[in-house]
Amino acid sequence: MRIGALAISVLVLAAACSPSPEVPLSEAPASVEPEPLDPGAPAAEQAALSGCGPVTAEGFCGVTFGMAPKEALTKFPVKLEVYSGGDPAAQADPNRCFEMLAAEPVQGVSFLVEMNKVGRLDILSESAKTVDGFGVGTSAADIKAKFGAGVSEQPNKYEPEIAELVVPRGAAKFIFEIQDTKVRAWRAGIMPTIDYVEHCG
Repeated sequence: MRIGALAISVLVLAAACSPSPEVPLSEAPASVEPEPLDPGAPAAEQAALSGCGPVTAEGFCGVTFGMAPKEALTKFPVKLEVYSGGDPAAQADPNRCFEMLAAEPVQGVSFLVEMNKVGRLDILSESAKTVDGFGVGTSAADIKAKFGAGVSEQPNKYEPEIAELVVPRGAAKFIFEIQDTKVRAWRAGIMPTIDYVEHCG
C-alpha cells in the first residue's frame, strides 16, 4: 500500500512540474471588446429628457440659442460638464469657445458656446428629435420629402462620402449628417457657430 501511494505521489508531482502544452493561436479564446455604451443607457437617457419636448429653432430643453452658458447650466435637467474652456462664469475671455456635454445618463448631447452665448446643440443619440420627429436614424428621404426645395445638400468637409442636409429655420439651421441613407448625427443652432465642422477647432 505504501509503495502504491508513493508511486501515485511521484506521478502527480511529475505531472505538476511538466510544462503545460501551448494552446494553438486558433484555439485561444478571442478577446471581447467592451460595450461602447451601457445597454440601459438609451432608456435612462430618454427618461432624463422626458420633459424636454422637441428640438426647435430656439433651442432645446430650457436652453435657448443666445443664452449665457451660466444660465444654461441651471436650465438643463442634468449636469452639463464643461470642456475646452474652463469656468463658463469666468469673464476673462468673453470670445472663448468651449463645449458643455450632458453628463450620464444622457449621452451624445452637447452645447457649443462662443462669445459667451450658446450657439449650437449637437445630437449623437436617438433621444432628441425635431418637431417633425427627425433625428438619429431618420431616413434622408423623409427629410427631403418634408422640406422639399427648402433643404440643400453639401458634402462633409472631412468625409466627402457623408452628405449633409441643411434646413434653414429662421435665424437657425438644422444640419443632418447622412450615412447609408440615414441620419448618423445632427446639429441645430445659429450662425456662425452652427457651421463649425471642427467645433472649437
